[in-house]
Amino acid sequence: MSSLLKSEWRQGTVLPHKLLPDGILPSSVTADTKLVIISHDCDLVNDSYELEPFMEFFVAWPKPNEARNGVMAKGKNPRRLQFSAEENGEPRLYEIDVHEKHRVNRRILESGTRDKTFKIAAKDVLVIAKWAGRRYYRPSLPTGFMDRVASIKDKLSKKLKKDGEDITYVYAGLDTIEELPPEKSYRLVLRVVVPVEVCEDDTKEQRALSVLSEMRKLLAQCPGIEVEDAVLATESEITLADVREMNRWDFDYLSPDDEQPGG
Repeated sequence: MSSLLKSEWRQGTVLPHKLLPDGILPSSVTADTKLVIISHDCDLVNDSYELEPFMEFFVAWPKPNEARNGVMAKGKNPRRLQFSAEENGEPRLYEIDVHEKHRVNRRILESGTRDKTFKIAAKDVLVIAKWAGRRYYRPSLPTGFMDRVASIKDKLSKKLKKDGEDITYVYAGLDTIEELPPEKSYRLVLRVVVPVEVCEDDTKEQRALSVLSEMRKLLAQCPGIEVEDAVLATESEITLADVREMNRWDFDYLSPDDEQPGG
């Protein structure tokens, strides 16, 4: 196994299609897709095939730049993720569907090398890994709250799709996670979180602030929702207490149902 330990196989590297045995991928997966390895580095180079017999990867679909969707950036949507990669030295947009994860015998890694024409930045590999892990654990907001904000879905989707790419997280702090009767309101504290560098760029900061402003305005239109506070915060300003006291707001319900990964 020393050859694997010394190899360049790591989480986020791309597995060439030619290394896969027949029948692993469905026929709908085309040759222009990228097979992005999601297994952890330590598992990929583990000395024992008995302990770690398999490796896992996602199918990433190339997308035109005009298909860029802020709702699907930075892991905000738990089912679909868009990320930028470098392909032959040029930036390219790709999209992953959480249901298109496959596994294969890890021994195939000894039969070839990674796709050296394709590179995902380390920070984006981390986003992909965290996004995949959140599939199995993520807090949910009360159904009553989600029902009350359903009326603003289309407008919120439009704004996030256009200007939400730099937003890493949206945290919703509610006064209760109980299901409330219609006559009682949910009191909401909102935190829209961006990387530190976003607030060092006036254009990006103003774009993120416009999302916050639009969210606050739209939520104020929802009966039974009272926005007590709404703040744009950098990742360095969000505290552990904030994370513990608030729920991360997923935006899967904003994604159009008719958008298919290979479409």
